[in-house]
Amino acid sequence: MLIYILYLLIGLIGIGFVLFLHELGHFTAARLMKVDVEVLSYGMGPKLISIYGRNTEYRLSAIPFGGYCRMKGSLDLMKALKDDARSMGATEAGSYFGTTAASRFIIYLAGPLTNFILAIILLSVSAAIPVDRLSDPALVTPVSEYRSVFNSPIEQSTIGKGDRLISSGSRIFLDWQDAEGFLSAHSGEVIPVTLERDGSTVETVLIPYPSDTGYAYGITNLQESVVGRSASPDFLPGDRIIKADGREIEYTLDLYAIDKEDFTLEVERNGEILERSIEGGVLPFAWESGLRRSSESPHPIVYGITRSAGMSAAMLKAMGAFLTLHLEDALTVLTGPVKAAESIGGITVLAFSTDAYSGFRTLLMLLSMVSLSIALGNLLPIPTFDGGQMLIAAIEALRRKHLSPRTYVILQIIGMIAALLIMVMMYSLDVKAYLFAE
Repeated sequence: MLIYILYLLIGLIGIGFVLFLHELGHFTAARLMKVDVEVLSYGMGPKLISIYGRNTEYRLSAIPFGGYCRMKGSLDLMKALKDDARSMGATEAGSYFGTTAASRFIIYLAGPLTNFILAIILLSVSAAIPVDRLSDPALVTPVSEYRSVFNSPIEQSTIGKGDRLISSGSRIFLDWQDAEGFLSAHSGEVIPVTLERDGSTVETVLIPYPSDTGYAYGITNLQESVVGRSASPDFLPGDRIIKADGREIEYTLDLYAIDKEDFTLEVERNGEILERSIEGGVLPFAWESGLRRSSESPHPIVYGITRSAGMSAAMLKAMGAFLTLHLEDALTVLTGPVKAAESIGGITVLAFSTDAYSGFRTLLMLLSMVSLSIALGNLLPIPTFDGGQMLIAAIEALRRKHLSPRTYVILQIIGMIAALLIMVMMYSLDVKAYLFAE
């Protein structure tokens, strides 16, 4: 329970910080538009500390989750309602209702815009942070050499078993993972490559073939059959599998090609040959891989922009499923507030247990997702949401006059009811995740 509470607190503080930056975006835009901000609070609930600046009270509140930005104008609205006025009429200096529709649109746009910019920055920084990644030599084989493993009809006839990928044009491949990423980034293209084969270099091309997931090039990595981590005392790191079911084993794929669940292995350990048994087709170890410290992308800002765009598209699709009550589809991307906070805290702590670089990078990526979800959610055209306020401002600009105070208040009440319903639906995702998870 204590660990769960720790995870939850870490997640809530992270989400709260992103929410406060959203409010800070509104605050900055309001000041630029000459609208006074009466209160800017970090956190919610009772006031702990406050400092009075020019026209603004800066608060630290008891609950460190989000914050709020209260703009001047409530007295103008109350007076207009009391007088049953058809328009706002005269307003106080610095009042939200005394500025132009364009200014009000900008003030409410500033919150989501801040979140979009924040997500790009967080993803860009995370992409520039070097972390340890798996690194295997770029030895390859056509999948046609292992049809029983891959069940693929693709023939990549210009590639031989044991070829080493060296480069494509000016791009030098650091390892198989680097080459695989390059192929993925150029999926569907005919890719010229330079190979090393029997000590000589060979120039050829990789031909794309349509597959169920897009395009495939019909090649895969050849990894030596050396044990890395092991969950069984029968296998130790560095053990080399040399035979299985009486067949010679050189690469891991040779072992996977054996169509049996129970068989005997011959293991070479420090020059000694040992026999080990496999039952049920389960290998109680992982294969040995190297590590390479590198960043996600050589172009962090480009990565931040493109990654933000891709994540936003996935979130919009999930939000559509959520709002149409297709909760199963929504759960593939969205989670409830409690589950989101717990996941952020838990994943971050786990990543920090590996090393500080991985922990910090993971935290930035998770908060970028939070920032994008806050931006997109606030753009919904619902009164009280930023998108609804922007819509009201746009309508007022087209009509060239304010909505009546009574209409404005009715819309806010409708918006509050809609927001409450959405909040109930969001927490229903938590209920489903915790109580009805399979």
